[in-house]
Amino acid sequence: MSPMLIGVLVAIGVAVLISIGFISHSLERSRLERARQVAELSARIRHCSNIASQLPGQFMSTELATLLLSIEQSMLLQLQKLDRRNPKVDKELASVRQQLAGGEPAINNPPRQIADEAQAREARDLLENLHKLIGQAHRDGLLDKAGMARWSAQIRQFLTTTAMEMYQNLARTAVQEGKPRIAKLQYERALGYLQKQNDPAYAELYAKLRAKLKHAEELTVQSELRAADGHSELEAGIAELDKDDELWKKKAVYDD
Repeated sequence: MSPMLIGVLVAIGVAVLISIGFISHSLERSRLERARQVAELSARIRHCSNIASQLPGQFMSTELATLLLSIEQSMLLQLQKLDRRNPKVDKELASVRQQLAGGEPAINNPPRQIADEAQAREARDLLENLHKLIGQAHRDGLLDKAGMARWSAQIRQFLTTTAMEMYQNLARTAVQEGKPRIAKLQYERALGYLQKQNDPAYAELYAKLRAKLKHAEELTVQSELRAADGHSELEAGIAELDKDDELWKKKAVYDD
C-alpha cells in the first residue's frame, strides 16, 4: 500500500471521527435545549394554573378564567410537541379543552378580605404575575394590542382596589383599638397612593378619604387632649402625695 493511499485513508478516518464528534455534540446540544424548553414551559404552565386558582375571587371573572385557560392550552400544545411521550401533558390538555368547550368556566375562587400588609402583598404579587403572564401571551400572539391594553388597565385598577382596601381596613382597626393617630397615617397613605395614580375616576373616592382623614384628625386631637388631662391629673396626684409626705416627715421630726 502506497504512502499516499495510507495518508488518504488516515485523513478520511480523521474526518469521520471529527464528523461523529460534531454530530454527537449537536445532538447533545439539541437534547439539552429541548430539556430546557420543556422545563421552562412546564414552569410557566404551573405558574398559570396557580394564578388561576389562587387569585382572589373579587378579581376573577369568567372572561379572565377563559383567557387563562386559553393561555394554558397554548403552552400545553407547545409542550406536547416537545414531550410527545408524556401522558400527563395529554391529560391536562384534554381537561383544559373540555373546560373551554363547556362554555363559561366555573369559578371557585373565594373573595378574600385585604385586612393587613401581608394579605395585600400576596394579592399584589398575584396581580403582578398575572400582568407578566398576559404580557407574554401578547408577545406569543395570543392577545392583540387592544386586549393587552385593556387587561393592563384592569389589573392597575385591581392593584388600586387592593391598596385602598388595605389602608381603610388598617385605619378602621386602629380606630376600634383607640389609636386614631395610626388611622390618620393610613388615610394619608391612601390619599398619597391615589394622588400618584392621577386618575379622575378616583375623584369621589379621594373626597371620601379626605373626609375620613379629617375625622381621624379630630379623633387624634381628642385623644391627645384626654391624654394631656390624664397627665395633669396624675401630676396633681403626685404633688399631693409629695405634700403629704413632707408633712409626715416634719411631724416625725417634731414628735422626736
